[in-house]
Amino acid sequence: MKKILFASTALVATAGVAAAELTWSGSGRLGVTYTEDAANDTMLDHRFRLTVNGVTETDGGVKFEGRIRWQADDAANNGAGATGGAGAAGFAVSTGGFRVDVGSVSDVFDSGDVVSWGGNGVGYTGFLDQAANFEGFRKEGFGAGASDAQTIKGLYSISDFTVNASYTLNDTNIAGSDESWQIGAGYNFGAHRIGAMYGDNADAHANAGSQWAIGADGSFGDFSYTALVGDNDSNDNAGGDIMVGLSGAYAVSAAGSVTGFVSTGGAAANDTSYGIGYAHSLGGGVSLAAGVGSNKAGKTQADAGVTFSF
Repeated sequence: MKKILFASTALVATAGVAAAELTWSGSGRLGVTYTEDAANDTMLDHRFRLTVNGVTETDGGVKFEGRIRWQADDAANNGAGATGGAGAAGFAVSTGGFRVDVGSVSDVFDSGDVVSWGGNGVGYTGFLDQAANFEGFRKEGFGAGASDAQTIKGLYSISDFTVNASYTLNDTNIAGSDESWQIGAGYNFGAHRIGAMYGDNADAHANAGSQWAIGADGSFGDFSYTALVGDNDSNDNAGGDIMVGLSGAYAVSAAGSVTGFVSTGGAAANDTSYGIGYAHSLGGGVSLAAGVGSNKAGKTQADAGVTFSF
């Protein structure tokens, strides 16, 4: 990440403010994607993402943060422009092991604080991962493509133990919006972690009812793994099964790694999803990657391209 420092706003030295900075970071990707039987089965794919993060800290050690993200993607018909612009702002206040996020921020299920949701995805876009068959879950995220719902999330970490909780407000101006709450807890032991999450959505929401997931992730030398199990009332009402996902990554060299996953369950009509991919770092935040897999509809997907970060 490269930092741009502005004398008037990014570096501040006044009574009551210990330090402040403004950082710009971003990423891009460019490549080709394939989806069997799609209207445009082979497409050029690209994405540009720019994030601005402002941080300041009081003399007492309380940190305040604000963040906003711009994002532009290709169009679904092979056009150069589709979604774009800035998402809503997110804020955070933290001190010691406490942190509170407010605004357009990730809830418990989306945050990754206690459970790795997607694990090791395949392809340069991560088009499939261990959560490929996980449907009917409510996950509020952050960014240009996220919901405008207001979320409040609190987190506390002490030693190797982390607990968090979130509440998403009901906004009648957003179609399908309704309140929800979620809780989670995780524990790290060495190179491994286990975690669990539970949430409940109001009856008016499209994914009404309760939802839960448990997961584990870690590494053994050059091999890393993730595992995820979950279910929700939306899936149960549709006659679906408990969803299970596994993924792994193996570093075959200092610059290259192979990833793979399998995801099963969900709706009764779902096929098991699976895939394999390879990524190679060129240094400087640039990587080449490709992957191929089969989705829950039994259709082949693949991609190949380059990603970079700055």
